[in-house]
Amino acid sequence: MTGGRRPDSLAPMQMRDLTGDDLPRAVALSAAVGWNQNEADWSVFLRDGAVRAMDDGDPAILAATAAVLPFGSDLAWISMVLVRPELRRRGLATGLMGWAIGHLAATRCVALDASPAGREVYRRLGFADVFGFTRWRLPAPLRGPERRVRPLRDTDWPALLACDAAAFGAPRASLLRGFAARLPQACWIAEDGSGFVLGRDGLRTPQIGPVVAEDPATARALVAAASRAIGGPALLDLADEAAALLEDAGAERLRPFTRMARGAPPPGIVRRLVAMAGPEFG
Repeated sequence: MTGGRRPDSLAPMQMRDLTGDDLPRAVALSAAVGWNQNEADWSVFLRDGAVRAMDDGDPAILAATAAVLPFGSDLAWISMVLVRPELRRRGLATGLMGWAIGHLAATRCVALDASPAGREVYRRLGFADVFGFTRWRLPAPLRGPERRVRPLRDTDWPALLACDAAAFGAPRASLLRGFAARLPQACWIAEDGSGFVLGRDGLRTPQIGPVVAEDPATARALVAAASRAIGGPALLDLADEAAALLEDAGAERLRPFTRMARGAPPPGIVRRLVAMAGPEFG
């Protein structure tokens, strides 16, 4: 129960755009379903995308949400499709997905990262599997070589953004610069410019990612450098093909995801995507 409401409450729902005043209740919703987003994460969608909220008037928490985040005209993300636990199975997520798909109707490729529970639902909406990744919790800094990588400098941004756009398939400078400002000590780049790692703060735990790299040794060095800079537990959304990077780290496997796409295949170079920015950001 939240806000004094009965779990079986059928209070009238209002579907509307999320505003800055809603951020505390949006964070309460993502926390209630076990996610790690803070207000800075939710603010990305207000700045660069759009969020639709279902509001039943509970003063502490929203009823449901969905967000869209365009990356140009050829690629966009759907995320934050969340429903308060006691309000599930009432069609709220279906209605919000309808809004999100309609909002992005002109986008060439619409992608999302699905949990196992959502995967079959999204398949029925026309989304197809692309690849899998897994959320891991690193309990302590990862051991790795210090060679190959160095802390990110301001002058590295053009190379970093070009590297990321090639791997991810679309430019996302605003997102990545925002991450770097939130946790600058976790930002490292390969000495030859072939890869990088960023990090950000979270509601409960810092998160490492995205990580883009050409080879496993560079990827390991980047993740190790970021985790040492954080100095404690961290989350990492690691491509399944790169799981060997954590084989001696004592990492805890938390949950799997499937990247899915609707319309054209997603652009980019999948093999370079070692760790994702997160299921909410791609």
